[in-house]
This record gives sequence, C-alpha cells and structure tokens, in this order.
Amino acid sequence: MHYKTIHKIFLALFLSITLLPLTAYAEPPTAKTFLEIGITNNKKADFSEAIDEFKRAIELKPDYAEAYYHLGRAYFSLHRYDEAYNAYKNAVKYGPKLVDAHFSFGVISYMLGNNKEAIAALKKALNMDPKHVNAYMKLGNIYLELEQYQDAANTYKRVLKINSKNAEARYNLGIAYIGLSKQYMTSARKQQNTLMKLDKDFAIDLDAKIKCKK
Repeated sequence: MHYKTIHKIFLALFLSITLLPLTAYAEPPTAKTFLEIGITNNKKADFSEAIDEFKRAIELKPDYAEAYYHLGRAYFSLHRYDEAYNAYKNAVKYGPKLVDAHFSFGVISYMLGNNKEAIAALKKALNMDPKHVNAYMKLGNIYLELEQYQDAANTYKRVLKINSKNAEARYNLGIAYIGLSKQYMTSARKQQNTLMKLDKDFAIDLDAKIKCKK
C-alpha cells in the first residue's frame, strides 16, 4: 500500500478517536459541580437558575450544608422567606460549624417573628466567631426591640470594642441607656457627644431623644 494512503488512513483513525464527544469520557457531574454553578448564578443574580442547581446538588448529597446555605441565599434574594427559612434551617442542621448559616438563620427567624430562635442562632454564630459585628448588631437590635435594654447595651459594647468608630452601634447604645433609667442619661449623653465626631445626624437624633426623656 502506498505510503500516503497509509498515512491518510492512520490520520483518519486518529481524528475519529480524538474528536469523539467529550461526554463519552467526562466524569458525571458531582454535587460540588452543581454547587459551584449555582454560586456563579447567584453572583449573576440568576437566582431561579441558582435554585435549580442547588437542588440538583442536594439530590446527589442530601446532607450538603453549603448547598442548603446558598439555596437559602437565593430564596432570600427572591423574597421567598419561608423557603429561605427552611433552607437555612437545614444548613445549620447539616453544617453546625457554618458561621454564616447560623447568622442567616438568625436573621430570617427574626424576620418571621421568631425572636427566641433568632437569638439562639445569633449566639451560636458569635460563639464561633466572637468578632462577627453583623451578628452582634442584629442581636442588639432584637434586644432593643424587646426592650431588654441591659442585654442590648452589653451587646453594642461588644461591637464598640471591635470598632470604636461604629456610629450605629454607639447610637443604639445611647438608645439602650435611655431605655434603662434616668441614672444612665449621663452615659447616653457621652455617646451623643462622641457621635458629634462620627455622625452628626445620629448625634442630633440621639440628643433629641435624650431631651424628650428628661
């Protein structure tokens, strides 16, 4: 057989093998694959697509805490709060060490009116990450709303130990002092004076509340 003919046959065989569809050789998608696709969709604000991917991940791995957490985020972004609650609940069930899952579960529990569950979840997040400012702020706000002023004050003080220039925490601490009793008005005034250097709007508002209390 002529050399060129042999060469053509060999080349044809080689190409027929190398150009086979990649799916014939690719590994089947894993739960992590679907999770990563879903996270990418979340970042693009394609929340419905993300939800589908996270559900596929969970089908393959029913105890996939990270998938439940990101599923909760997608539902939350679509204002589907009951579904977000269920997703976050599973996230903390299967991933008890996921700090952000506990924080998010605390937030959604508060939004749905379950303050007791919210406080417990936020405390768990703080036990794992004592510098989680957002968790402290949310916890303090819940205490403030429940008129548990001493707990609120203690919580905002924790924030200020982390960042003394956090104007919102300092303002809320002043509000907590006002709520405690008149003997704390001096402490409230100190927060107001400090706020003049940080945020004048907060300072003016706190000043008005102090005067009303008097």
